[in-house]
Amino acid sequence: MTPSLYELVVEASVIIMMGIGSAQDIRRREVEDYVWFIAALPLALNIYTILVGSALIEPRLWAVELALLTGMGLLFYYLGLFGGADAKALIALGLSMPRPIPPFESQIGLFGVTVFDNGVVLAVVYAALFVVVNLFRALLVKGYLGRYADASSRTKLGMILYAYKTSVENYMRNYYKLFLAEKPVVDTQGSVTFTPTYGVRLASDDESFNELSALLASGKLDPKDEIWVSQGLPLVSFMFVGMIITPFTGDLVFHLIRALVG
Repeated sequence: MTPSLYELVVEASVIIMMGIGSAQDIRRREVEDYVWFIAALPLALNIYTILVGSALIEPRLWAVELALLTGMGLLFYYLGLFGGADAKALIALGLSMPRPIPPFESQIGLFGVTVFDNGVVLAVVYAALFVVVNLFRALLVKGYLGRYADASSRTKLGMILYAYKTSVENYMRNYYKLFLAEKPVVDTQGSVTFTPTYGVRLASDDESFNELSALLASGKLDPKDEIWVSQGLPLVSFMFVGMIITPFTGDLVFHLIRALVG
């Protein structure tokens, strides 16, 4: 196989795989497993390329990258910081593209790590913009904090940093990508109060959905009632964008570290 054909097939496979995964992640915060099997084609080409003694792939560097991406994916998944699709995306990238292929770039030579680095940076920027917008809402929109208007400064800050306000019916429609930032509690008189909760969760909150469904069915909650939620970040989508921008940016974390150390 000629270098140009190898590069074309690998690049096209990775773009299609990550593009489909990104679209599904945005819509449902889940990615179907068949998407990652697209990596089988470039994986087969990579193995063939090594077996025929081609210089297109450095086996030891590929082994290091694959081990690193697999280790990170599994570690973050079991720590609860990753969803299953995020871990699979890292592993599939490691299997598919052993080295950056132009126009994609990576100053560190580990393309999958660069994609992850860029995805994390973009996710952090998105989260920071969310906090800024939420802060302006709290300062400028009268009554935005609702039942937390008289809460402690710590609670107010926590809700601004972590959550935003929506209706119960919107949460019920989109629960697969929204997480409750407060827990409903039914008192002895049957009234519902809410206690704020904090934490990062990357899997759909079925327990909260079922709990709110029961409260709606019993009439203790109205669909128009307000509730505070946080939004699950579509990390696969951020990684896809992070991959697409590498021809222009390379590895964003590399640039940040270099700027910090001079």
